[in-house]
Amino acid sequence: MQKPWALEAPTPPLPMPELATPPPHPGQHDVKPDPVSTPPPKAPVYRTPARARFSPIWIVPLVSALLGLWLVGRYYSAKGSMVTVRFENAEGIIVGKTPVLCRSVNIGTVSDLELSEDNKTVLVKLAMTREATRLLVEDSQIWVERARYSSAGISGLNTLVSGNYIQFQPGVSKKARRDFTGLENPPPTPPGVPGIHFKLTAAEAGGLGPGAPIMYKGIQVGKLESRTFNTEPAAIEFDAFIEGPYIHLVNQQTRFYNSGGLDLKIGAEGVQMRLGTLESLLTTSITFTDPDPNERHVKSISPGENFTLYASLSDAKKVEFNPTIPYLLLFSGSVRGLSPDAPVEFRGIRIGSVVAASFKYFPGDPDHRVPVLIKLDPAVLTSNSEANPTATQKLISEGVAHGLRASLKTGSLLTGQLFVELDFQKDAAPAMITGAGEYAVLPTVPSAGLEELQEKAGVLLDKFKALPIEQIGANANAALSSVKEAAGHMDKLTGPGSSLEKTLSNTQKLTSDLNTTMSELSTQFTQVGANLSQASDTVKHQPWRLIWPTTKKYPNDGAATPTPISTKAKATPAPRKKR
Repeated sequence: MQKPWALEAPTPPLPMPELATPPPHPGQHDVKPDPVSTPPPKAPVYRTPARARFSPIWIVPLVSALLGLWLVGRYYSAKGSMVTVRFENAEGIIVGKTPVLCRSVNIGTVSDLELSEDNKTVLVKLAMTREATRLLVEDSQIWVERARYSSAGISGLNTLVSGNYIQFQPGVSKKARRDFTGLENPPPTPPGVPGIHFKLTAAEAGGLGPGAPIMYKGIQVGKLESRTFNTEPAAIEFDAFIEGPYIHLVNQQTRFYNSGGLDLKIGAEGVQMRLGTLESLLTTSITFTDPDPNERHVKSISPGENFTLYASLSDAKKVEFNPTIPYLLLFSGSVRGLSPDAPVEFRGIRIGSVVAASFKYFPGDPDHRVPVLIKLDPAVLTSNSEANPTATQKLISEGVAHGLRASLKTGSLLTGQLFVELDFQKDAAPAMITGAGEYAVLPTVPSAGLEELQEKAGVLLDKFKALPIEQIGANANAALSSVKEAAGHMDKLTGPGSSLEKTLSNTQKLTSDLNTTMSELSTQFTQVGANLSQASDTVKHQPWRLIWPTTKKYPNDGAATPTPISTKAKATPAPRKKR
């Protein structure tokens, strides 16, 4: 190790001091000193000069050390926290390149990838910034943003250009967290959004999935958050969310149904087609019925409450229509075209539904009539029947006594679907409600349209069979032969060399001669007209020609216009006056 003074410049040597000569003793000025007895002069002593305690050269390493400590502290303070996220796979994730974004702001980078201990998941290490430390709370959500297509539409198309990235959704909890489980799909509803969560249960998924919108009058008011399949009972369960401003539109009487795509129904009412908007055709969605303004005491829904999701609007409306009182109808004719759930109407108003047509309802009928089971809704027929169905049964019994009968009617000529009509028949035979096993049997009448049409068709067929078809065919053949013979005579009459052709040729020649004669006469008539015009001018200017045709009055008699008389002619003398 070099000594401290070796760093300094060498100090120049001090000048040697001159040796002072001792003053001479008195009386010895002339005496020379003895070189032997005189002591030699002492050598000068070299002494190191006093040094300062702190040298300015120490400033450079000290500043360098402080700068390094500041940079290290700043690095660790800006580095933030390390976060571990568990994903099913690391598709599209690159160490050192894949960023972590929160609302398009970079808050970290992927620092490492490794498999979990069971080799079933991937552990992704995220190096977060210092500003992102406060975002790492219990309910924060993390997922990989990539291009996706789902029932909610197409998302993440920007990743086709920029590449996949990790999306971070901050939560509202106060509890810190450093270990997360990544989501495979983006969450439909961020944490902290005001609204209410509930469940929907459907028999089929119907193309619905997480992110599918919940619409009301064309406005999105919520979303489906997740979809799960329950094996017992076999049904699809959705987690749904309605945003806060629209909670008042939903109550316990609300009916949710699938409104996406094309709703086509063919039944006794004919062909019914309900077509939504273009957006609803491309993506499936959910909507719900309007709240009843007359119901003011209906309870609002509570979080987690379960509702039934119906396949269509018609299915949702069936909930309001609840037929419960069964009756059995026995028809002697065919019931082809009568399908389950066909309407039972009274003068155009639906009061029930057809359950099914089967011989199991009345197997011992000796007349082999077709049993049809129907159910009537007591709420439609009477006001107090919901609490007392006996009132409805009494009303039907009184109606049967006054001629109320059931019959089959054609609902649509296009589809051939039938429905059951209950109505009062004129001059109906007396009847009453009977029993067949466990069901009450309503009296029926033949179909006014179908069976009568079949009967008329049978009569027409019988008349057609009675016609003398062979004789008519023979007469038709004879008529065809006569027509053929007449066509041959007509050919002889009008064919080449026939009298008709000669007559036409003579007529053509006569017409040509007549045209020639008319042309000649026209020329002669023109000449006569010219002569008459000339004679008329002659008579006008020379009327004496009518008496003396050959008398020459003027020198130029041949001209049509007379030559005026010369003024030099001799004047006739005037007669003299008598005195």
